[in-house]
Amino acid sequence: MTLARTDEQRMLAETLDATLARGGNNWVTAIEETGLDTLGVAEEDGGLGQNLRDAAVVAAALGRANAEFPWAEHWAAKRAAATDATAEMLTVLHCAEIVGLCRTMLRDAALFSRERRQFGVSIASFQVLRHRMADMAMILEQADAITSAAIDALDSADPHSARFVSAARVVCDDAARIVGEGAVQIHGAMGLTAELNVGGYFRRARALMQGDGGARTHLSRYAA
Repeated sequence: MTLARTDEQRMLAETLDATLARGGNNWVTAIEETGLDTLGVAEEDGGLGQNLRDAAVVAAALGRANAEFPWAEHWAAKRAAATDATAEMLTVLHCAEIVGLCRTMLRDAALFSRERRQFGVSIASFQVLRHRMADMAMILEQADAITSAAIDALDSADPHSARFVSAARVVCDDAARIVGEGAVQIHGAMGLTAELNVGGYFRRARALMQGDGGARTHLSRYAA
Protein backbone atom coordinates (compact mmCIF):
# COMPACT_ATOMS: atom_id res chain seq x y z
CA MET A 1 0.00 0.00 0.00
CA THR A 2 1.40 3.37 -1.03
CA LEU A 3 -0.26 5.21 1.85
CA ALA A 4 1.47 3.12 4.53
CA ARG A 5 5.16 3.88 4.11
CA THR A 6 6.75 3.04 7.44
CA ASP A 7 6.73 -0.20 9.40
CA GLU A 8 4.65 1.52 12.07
CA GLN A 9 2.06 2.61 9.52
CA ARG A 10 1.89 -0.85 7.98
CA MET A 11 1.42 -2.32 11.46
CA LEU A 12 -1.29 0.25 12.15
CA ALA A 13 -3.11 -0.77 8.95
CA GLU A 14 -2.79 -4.49 9.70
CA THR A 15 -3.97 -4.06 13.29
CA LEU A 16 -7.05 -2.11 12.26
CA ASP A 17 -7.79 -4.55 9.43
CA ALA A 18 -7.68 -7.43 11.93
CA THR A 19 -9.86 -5.58 14.45
CA LEU A 20 -12.50 -4.80 11.84
CA ALA A 21 -12.37 -8.34 10.42
CA ARG A 22 -13.18 -9.71 13.88
CA GLY A 23 -16.36 -7.69 13.92
CA GLY A 24 -14.99 -4.64 15.66
CA ASN A 25 -16.82 -2.40 13.23
CA ASN A 26 -18.10 0.02 15.83
CA TRP A 27 -16.50 3.25 16.99
CA VAL A 28 -15.64 2.07 20.50
CA THR A 29 -13.84 -1.11 19.43
CA ALA A 30 -12.17 0.14 16.27
CA ILE A 31 -11.20 3.64 17.42
CA GLU A 32 -11.36 4.10 21.17
CA GLU A 33 -10.15 0.70 22.40
CA THR A 34 -7.24 0.71 19.94
CA GLY A 35 -6.11 4.14 21.13
CA LEU A 36 -6.78 5.81 17.80
CA ASP A 37 -9.10 8.26 19.52
CA THR A 38 -6.00 10.29 20.41
CA LEU A 39 -4.67 10.39 16.86
CA GLY A 40 -4.83 14.07 15.95
CA VAL A 41 -3.76 15.17 19.42
CA ALA A 42 -0.18 16.45 19.69
CA GLU A 43 2.29 14.12 21.42
CA GLU A 44 3.19 16.79 23.97
CA ASP A 45 -0.49 16.80 24.98
CA GLY A 46 -0.55 13.02 25.48
CA GLY A 47 -1.80 12.07 22.05
CA LEU A 48 -0.45 9.98 19.18
CA GLY A 49 0.50 12.98 17.08
CA GLN A 50 -1.03 14.88 14.20
CA ASN A 51 0.59 13.07 11.30
CA LEU A 52 -1.70 13.31 8.27
CA ARG A 53 -0.35 10.12 6.70
CA ASP A 54 -1.17 8.15 9.86
CA ALA A 55 -4.72 9.49 9.67
CA ALA A 56 -4.91 8.53 5.98
CA VAL A 57 -3.76 4.97 6.77
CA VAL A 58 -6.66 4.70 9.22
CA ALA A 59 -9.11 6.18 6.69
CA ALA A 60 -8.04 3.64 4.06
CA ALA A 61 -8.45 0.76 6.53
CA LEU A 62 -11.93 1.97 7.45
CA GLY A 63 -12.69 2.12 3.73
CA ARG A 64 -11.50 -1.45 3.17
CA ALA A 65 -14.01 -2.55 5.82
CA ASN A 66 -16.69 -0.02 4.81
CA ALA A 67 -16.98 1.01 8.45
CA GLU A 68 -18.64 4.32 7.46
CA PHE A 69 -17.15 6.23 10.40
CA PRO A 70 -16.79 10.05 10.24
CA TRP A 71 -13.07 9.54 10.77
CA ALA A 72 -11.85 12.54 8.76
CA GLU A 73 -14.07 14.94 10.67
CA HIS A 74 -13.13 13.33 14.00
CA TRP A 75 -9.41 13.59 13.30
CA ALA A 76 -9.70 17.23 12.23
CA ALA A 77 -11.69 18.07 15.34
CA LYS A 78 -9.00 16.49 17.53
CA ARG A 79 -6.35 18.84 16.17
CA ALA A 80 -5.57 21.70 18.53
CA ALA A 81 -6.50 24.39 16.02
CA ALA A 82 -7.93 24.58 12.54
CA THR A 83 -5.65 25.91 9.82
CA ASP A 84 -6.12 27.06 6.26
CA ALA A 85 -5.18 23.52 5.18
CA THR A 86 -7.84 21.78 7.30
CA ALA A 87 -10.33 21.54 4.45
CA GLU A 88 -7.61 20.13 2.19
CA MET A 89 -6.73 17.53 4.83
CA LEU A 90 -10.37 16.48 5.10
CA THR A 91 -10.52 16.01 1.35
CA VAL A 92 -7.36 13.92 1.37
CA LEU A 93 -8.72 11.67 4.13
CA HIS A 94 -11.91 11.17 2.12
CA CYS A 95 -9.70 10.25 -0.85
CA ALA A 96 -7.88 7.70 1.30
CA GLU A 97 -11.20 6.15 2.33
CA ILE A 98 -12.23 5.90 -1.34
CA VAL A 99 -8.95 4.13 -2.07
CA GLY A 100 -9.73 1.64 0.70
CA LEU A 101 -13.27 1.07 -0.57
CA CYS A 102 -12.02 0.52 -4.12
CA ARG A 103 -9.35 -1.92 -3.01
CA THR A 104 -11.93 -4.20 -1.42
CA MET A 105 -14.36 -3.86 -4.33
CA LEU A 106 -11.63 -4.84 -6.79
CA ARG A 107 -10.53 -7.76 -4.64
CA ASP A 108 -14.08 -9.07 -4.28
CA ALA A 109 -14.74 -8.65 -8.00
CA ALA A 110 -11.60 -10.61 -8.88
CA LEU A 111 -12.53 -13.41 -6.47
CA PHE A 112 -16.11 -13.58 -7.74
CA SER A 113 -14.98 -13.63 -11.38
CA ARG A 114 -13.05 -16.81 -10.67
CA GLU A 115 -16.11 -18.40 -9.07
CA ARG A 116 -18.79 -17.31 -11.55
CA ARG A 117 -19.06 -19.52 -14.60
CA GLN A 118 -20.59 -19.02 -18.03
CA PHE A 119 -20.43 -21.42 -20.99
CA GLY A 120 -18.74 -23.89 -18.70
CA VAL A 121 -15.75 -21.70 -17.84
CA SER A 122 -14.84 -19.09 -15.24
CA ILE A 123 -15.69 -15.57 -16.42
CA ALA A 124 -12.23 -14.53 -15.24
CA SER A 125 -10.92 -16.20 -18.40
CA PHE A 126 -12.85 -13.81 -20.67
CA GLN A 127 -10.39 -11.40 -22.27
CA VAL A 128 -12.78 -8.45 -22.20
CA LEU A 129 -13.29 -8.93 -18.46
CA ARG A 130 -9.57 -9.27 -17.84
CA HIS A 131 -9.03 -5.97 -19.66
CA ARG A 132 -11.72 -4.31 -17.58
CA MET A 133 -10.23 -5.48 -14.29
CA ALA A 134 -6.83 -4.28 -15.48
CA ASP A 135 -8.36 -0.83 -16.05
CA MET A 136 -9.91 -0.97 -12.57
CA ALA A 137 -6.56 -1.90 -11.04
CA MET A 138 -4.74 0.89 -12.91
CA ILE A 139 -7.09 3.67 -11.84
CA LEU A 140 -6.98 2.39 -8.26
CA GLU A 141 -3.18 2.56 -8.15
CA GLN A 142 -3.32 6.04 -9.70
CA ALA A 143 -5.75 7.14 -6.98
CA ASP A 144 -3.54 5.64 -4.28
CA ALA A 145 -0.42 7.33 -5.66
CA ILE A 146 -1.94 10.79 -6.18
CA THR A 147 -3.49 10.71 -2.70
CA SER A 148 -0.05 9.91 -1.30
CA ALA A 149 1.44 12.78 -3.31
CA ALA A 150 -1.20 15.16 -1.95
CA ILE A 151 -0.26 14.13 1.60
CA ASP A 152 3.41 14.86 0.86
CA ALA A 153 2.49 18.27 -0.59
CA LEU A 154 0.45 19.22 2.49
CA ASP A 155 3.11 17.94 4.89
CA SER A 156 5.81 19.98 3.15
CA ALA A 157 3.63 23.10 2.89
CA ASP A 158 4.09 23.01 -0.88
CA PRO A 159 2.63 26.24 -2.32
CA HIS A 160 0.88 24.09 -4.93
CA SER A 161 -0.59 21.67 -2.37
CA ALA A 162 -4.16 22.72 -3.19
CA ARG A 163 -3.63 21.61 -6.79
CA PHE A 164 -2.33 18.22 -5.61
CA VAL A 165 -5.42 17.82 -3.42
CA SER A 166 -7.76 18.72 -6.26
CA ALA A 167 -5.97 16.30 -8.59
CA ALA A 168 -6.34 13.55 -5.98
CA ARG A 169 -10.03 14.31 -5.53
CA VAL A 170 -10.69 14.09 -9.29
CA VAL A 171 -8.74 10.85 -9.76
CA CYS A 172 -10.38 9.27 -6.72
CA ASP A 173 -13.79 10.20 -8.10
CA ASP A 174 -12.86 8.38 -11.33
CA ALA A 175 -11.59 5.40 -9.34
CA ALA A 176 -14.80 5.17 -7.31
CA ARG A 177 -16.88 5.22 -10.48
CA ILE A 178 -14.76 2.87 -12.59
CA VAL A 179 -14.00 0.34 -9.87
CA GLY A 180 -17.46 0.55 -8.30
CA GLU A 181 -19.41 0.17 -11.52
CA GLY A 182 -17.09 -2.57 -12.70
CA ALA A 183 -17.36 -4.53 -9.46
CA VAL A 184 -21.15 -4.30 -9.44
CA GLN A 185 -21.44 -5.41 -13.07
CA ILE A 186 -19.03 -8.31 -12.58
CA HIS A 187 -21.30 -9.53 -9.80
CA GLY A 188 -24.23 -9.39 -12.21
CA ALA A 189 -27.79 -8.87 -10.99
CA MET A 190 -26.66 -9.61 -7.42
CA GLY A 191 -24.29 -6.64 -7.36
CA LEU A 192 -26.71 -4.17 -5.79
CA THR A 193 -28.55 -6.59 -3.52
CA ALA A 194 -28.21 -6.59 0.27
CA GLU A 195 -26.90 -10.15 0.02
CA LEU A 196 -23.51 -8.97 -1.23
CA ASN A 197 -21.23 -6.34 0.32
CA VAL A 198 -20.17 -4.79 -2.98
CA GLY A 199 -23.38 -2.75 -3.27
CA GLY A 200 -22.85 -1.20 0.15
CA TYR A 201 -19.25 -0.35 -0.70
CA PHE A 202 -20.31 1.34 -3.93
CA ARG A 203 -23.04 3.32 -2.15
CA ARG A 204 -20.51 4.58 0.40
CA ALA A 205 -18.11 5.51 -2.40
CA ARG A 206 -20.86 7.41 -4.21
CA ALA A 207 -21.72 9.27 -1.00
CA LEU A 208 -18.10 10.37 -0.64
CA MET A 209 -18.06 11.43 -4.29
CA GLN A 210 -20.76 13.99 -3.50
CA GLY A 211 -18.68 15.71 -0.80
CA ASP A 212 -15.75 18.13 -0.75
CA GLY A 213 -17.41 20.33 -3.34
CA GLY A 214 -17.52 17.53 -5.91
CA ALA A 215 -14.99 16.50 -8.51
CA ARG A 216 -16.16 19.12 -11.01
CA THR A 217 -15.30 21.92 -8.58
CA HIS A 218 -11.86 20.46 -7.97
CA LEU A 219 -11.26 19.97 -11.67
CA SER A 220 -12.07 23.65 -12.27
CA ARG A 221 -9.77 24.68 -9.41
CA TYR A 222 -6.96 22.58 -10.79
CA ALA A 223 -7.42 24.01 -14.28
CA ALA A 224 -7.45 27.55 -12.89
